[in-house]
This record gives sequence, structure tokens and C-alpha cells, in this order.
Amino acid sequence: MEFCAVIFSAVLVSVTSSEIHHHAIHWTYTEGALDQMHWATEYPACGGKKQSPINIQRRNVKHNPDMLQLELTGYDAQKGDFTMSNNGHSVQINLPPTMKITKGLPDTYTAVQMHLHWGGWEVEESGAEHTIDGIRYMAELHVVHYNSDKYENFKEASDKPDGLAVLAFFYDDGHFENTYYSDFISNLDKIKYADQSMNISFIDVRSMLPENLNHFFRYEGSLTTPPCYESILWTVFDTPITLSQNQIRKLESTLMDTDNKTLRNDYRIAQPLNSRVVESSFLPRLGKGTFCRQDEIESRLLRIEGLITTLGKQMNSGGMRGPKPTRHEPLGLFPLVLNFQEKNAGSYALASLSHPMSLDSFTACMHVLTQTDNVHTVISYSSNGNDNELVISISTREVGLWIGNKFINLPYSFKSQDWANYCVSWSSHTGSADLWINGMVGEQRKLNEGYTISPGGVFILGKDQDVLLGISNSNAFVGKMTDVNVWDYVLTTADIRNQMSCQRNSTKIGNVFSWGTTGLSLYGGVQLDSGYRCS
Repeated sequence: MEFCAVIFSAVLVSVTSSEIHHHAIHWTYTEGALDQMHWATEYPACGGKKQSPINIQRRNVKHNPDMLQLELTGYDAQKGDFTMSNNGHSVQINLPPTMKITKGLPDTYTAVQMHLHWGGWEVEESGAEHTIDGIRYMAELHVVHYNSDKYENFKEASDKPDGLAVLAFFYDDGHFENTYYSDFISNLDKIKYADQSMNISFIDVRSMLPENLNHFFRYEGSLTTPPCYESILWTVFDTPITLSQNQIRKLESTLMDTDNKTLRNDYRIAQPLNSRVVESSFLPRLGKGTFCRQDEIESRLLRIEGLITTLGKQMNSGGMRGPKPTRHEPLGLFPLVLNFQEKNAGSYALASLSHPMSLDSFTACMHVLTQTDNVHTVISYSSNGNDNELVISISTREVGLWIGNKFINLPYSFKSQDWANYCVSWSSHTGSADLWINGMVGEQRKLNEGYTISPGGVFILGKDQDVLLGISNSNAFVGKMTDVNVWDYVLTTADIRNQMSCQRNSTKIGNVFSWGTTGLSLYGGVQLDSGYRCS
């Protein structure tokens, strides 16, 4: 088993490190002048239209029943002399040329190396590069191949549109040790520092992969590190591999980078899909335990038609009404707290906006007390057939932000068992998105520059929306929320920090959605709670 573990380490290296070397320019993921936000200044391909990784949105995936299963040759146990190394960005294992993809792709592809990307146990736990519906797994394995039918070697193929193929696998954490990785994890100490390497005499890659290789996504993309050549046919497998929490912790804390710092968070953020189509070999789940079935779609469409009819009657008769008063004077129910209980899976709050959601900038602030470690949808706004016009979700590691069906993750390291204040701001002019937690600003990221959020949609608290299938129970909010406000401009730093105040009339109230003023209709058992954040 000693060398089985080693196989896994190969996973850690970045896709480009096999035979493409750029020693003259020191790029990084998050620090310095050439972090990932500035790669394109030195590597123009990094600003292309077919960049990787991406966020795979299952409801937009195209099922292709004619997609062939892959035939992997030489993936079973092999003896030889294989190098395992720390290249300063990750850990890599060079693979033998007897490993090939012989069926399922347009040509034969020969393996070159394995590597993976991960997060940081203390800073940000998850570090997979691809995300599924905005959810980031703990780590991600890449097995890199080149088109050996058309090109002599990896270097020649690396910048060709049909040059490379990468198999990607997600890692999840569990309670039990995965013994196939035990020796690999212990061998990381032997290549702790950048440019250290060791030899392996045995590998068994197939034992490192999930049993189910039939369910996968496919799209055209790029290397995920400089020079970012758009030369990869990606196959991203749906079934994750499980490692113990202790194994994940050691993976994230053992290796050192080129600056002699702990090697963590070696992943690129999701890139725009643009005009590309993601295909799947299976019918992707739209939520826990649900599949995209024709009968279910038709049933939900009928429910949506009934809901629209009902909403139209209510709005024409003077606004939304629920079992509790839904329109009141400013701060009339102060402090108003909504409790979304886990047992009431269908609970949500529907808003009656008095201000149009035509936004070229906004700030959204909220106080939340979540009760599970899942992804929690706080705000969901759909318009003009677009169910992701504006969506804000919160998990234990990051805030997910959708604008105009484009997505980014805003990572953070804050952990709390108490109330927390989240503010998200965005400006169409620059595309800049900022996350504030309890008055502290995080890393700025870019999203959908030049876009305007469309008016005339449906604004919901506590649930995600699907314009085809209706309100979704996937990523439902579980916990308490209060002081949710949305403005049609970017608040000042002082105003954002004042959101922490417990004094009445001391904080700004949103002019698009105003907590305690905007009418709400409560569905599915949403409770009015007395446990205010300042109590």
C-alpha cells in the first residue's frame, strides 16, 4: 500500500506543471502582483472565453444519451520508476505512457501526470476548482492526458485546441480513513519543501478512483494555471472520493510553497461559461434525491401556473396577504425575526416590492443564525425567465453570488455559532463584488461587468427558484434571519458597519427591500421568532 498512496499525491500538481515551465514569472493564486486576478496581464490566454474551471449548474446541463463511457487502459497496478514531487504550487506524480484513454473520446489520449487542488483547514476548508451548483468540494483530482494520435508529446499538444484531456474527480470528507491514501499522506513529509522529489516503484491509479465512472459532465476548457491554454476536453465525474477529516487536514497542512509558506488554497475561482454547453452522461440531480423527469416537470408547471394566477389576484386586490400582517409601518414589528425550521422544508417568504429591481448596483445586508452546515439561500430573485437574476447564499466557507446567471464564490474564514452580519455589494460599472462579515471586508472579486438586473421579477427569502420547476427545496435556508435590507447603490463603509448597531433608527433601511416595511407573505410554516440578535 505504500505506493498506492503515492499515486494520490500526483493529484496535487497544477495541470500546467507537467512539461510547461515558466520560471521567469512568479505567479500565485492570491498574493503578490501576479495573483490569479492578474494572470492575463502576462498570460493573455488566461483572459479567454473558454477558461476553466467553471461552475456546473445542473439544471442547465444538456443530457447526451449518446455519450460513450470511457475505457481506461493501464490504470490498474503497475511497477516502474515514477517521480513524486513538490513543484511549489502542488504535488505531482508522473504517470507511465501505458496509461491511456482508449475509448470514449475522439482520439486516444496518453496519461502524463496526476495532481490535485485543495483548500486550507484553518483558512478555507474547501479547495476544489470546479463547483457544482455553487458548492465547492474539499479537493479535486486531475489526471492529465495528451492526444497521442495527433501529437508526439505533451509539450507539443499543450496549446492545441484538441491537444489535452483531463479527468477530474472531487474529494469529500468523512469519518473513516481511506486506506488507499494512507501511505500517500505519510509520504508528503518526504517532499515537504518546494522542488523536493522522491521515487515510487508501484502505482494503482484505478484503486484511487470512485467505483462509478458512468456519471460525468463534459465541456471544452483550459488549463487552470498559467499559461491557461484553451486546449482541454474536460470530463468531470459526479461521484466523489471520500477521505477522512484527518487525511484532509494533513493534506492541507504538510507541504510548503516556493515562499516557504504552507501550501493552501491552490485553486482558481470559477470562470464564466460564456457560450459553452456542458453535457452530461446522465440525468443530473436537481436537488437531494430528485431527478429531471418529464412527469415531474409537467406537474410543477401546473403548480406554477396556479401560483401565478393566485399571485395575480392577490396583487390586483391590494398586495400580498398572509396569516400574519404583512404590511406595516417602518419598524412596526421591530425587532422582526423569521425562523425557518428544518422540519418545515417548504417554508419561504414572498416579498411585495414597492421599488423596481432595475439595478446596476446594489448592497444587500442581512443578519443570519444558521442551524446546519449546508448551503443556505437567503435571497432569491428571478426575472424574465432567469432564475438566477440575483441570488445570495451562505455556507460555512463562502458566500455564493449569482447575478444575471453568472456566479462567483466569495470565500471567508469567519466561523461563529452566533448571529452574523453579511453584506454583499456589487457595481455593474466595474463588476466589483465585495463581501463584508461583521463589518470586516474580504477579498474583492469580479462578476458580470456592465449587466443590469431586470425588474418585474419574484423576490423570495429562504428558498432558491427555478423558472421551470418552481420554488426549489435545494439549498433551503434553515435558521433565523433578521434585518434583511437591499439598496440600489453601494453603501459606504461606515453605513455597512453601522448595520451591526442594536440602536433603533441608527442604521439605514433598504430602499429596494426594507426589513419591517416591505410586505411579506409567509409560506410553509415560517415562524415569527422573539429571539432577536441583540437580545
